[in-house]
Amino acid sequence: MATASVKSFFQRCSTSFKEYWKQLGNDYLTVAKDTFEGCKSKPVRSGFIFSGIAFMTYAYKTNPTEIDMLNYMCEKRQQLSEVPVSQYNPKTKAEMVRRDYLLNKDRLNYYNLWFFSLLVSSPSNNNLRIYSSQTPLLKDWPWNEFWNNIVDVGYLGTWKNLDAAFENFDINTDEIDQLPDDSSS
Repeated sequence: MATASVKSFFQRCSTSFKEYWKQLGNDYLTVAKDTFEGCKSKPVRSGFIFSGIAFMTYAYKTNPTEIDMLNYMCEKRQQLSEVPVSQYNPKTKAEMVRRDYLLNKDRLNYYNLWFFSLLVSSPSNNNLRIYSSQTPLLKDWPWNEFWNNIVDVGYLGTWKNLDAAFENFDINTDEIDQLPDDSSS
């Protein structure tokens, strides 16, 4: 008797399992046909939708990871090492020193948000367990603290603020500011 009930249970499961997959395949086939017909009837709308999907896929695939961020900083540091220290742009040097300081103090946090990444500095080390770093009474609202401490935004394989800091990294603007003005002559 027990074997008959077990056998009938598996027979019911196998037929319902087969029917489930047949129904699921039929549903997807119907959706694909409707989508194809919709693309034929409204090609401009379909073009916008598919280009948006393609862009989001590209953004997802090229979103920099934490390892990519560290490698990118190494590449930028290598570029900086090819220039004499006296020619460093102060903005570039300050940005690299800031990032190195935050990394060494374990205060730079990486957040992957699928289509872009954020680097956020924290006010203290992540492992620090003193009262001022733990109590919510001394902290700002979480969204304010997060927003005010964003260091960089990574998207499409680059980091926005680091690239901006490395623009003209080999031109010392302090020396240029000290040059005499030609308009006085």
